[in-house]
Amino acid sequence: MLRIATFAAVAIALLPSDREQQQRLYERAGSTAQWVVTFCDRNSAACAKGSEYWSLFVAKAEFGAKLAYDMMREREASGLATSSLNLDQSKGRVAPALLERDSGTLTPLDKEPDWRGKHLTKNGV
Repeated sequence: MLRIATFAAVAIALLPSDREQQQRLYERAGSTAQWVVTFCDRNSAACAKGSEYWSLFVAKAEFGAKLAYDMMREREASGLATSSLNLDQSKGRVAPALLERDSGTLTPLDKEPDWRGKHLTKNGV
């Protein structure tokens, strides 16, 4: 909200205060809007190609969304979604995650956390 208010304040501060400059800005904004609106009238080939590309993009987006939806439905139907959560089917609860492997390469010294700091003696701080 503060960002929008700051942007609006800067935009308003940059607007001209002289009536003649305001009129020129108004005319330029109107002619720019007219130029943008009539772009396809002046460049029909570019608009036709853009329309073709947009249709292709929309078709690909629809296919991707349908594919993702179908995959999610299949995964849910086959029960893979529940098995990926490590559910204990007999008790209906989540099994704890395994944090260590049986054949790990870490030594006990590697597993000791560094963030706990050194042990202090009674004489020093």
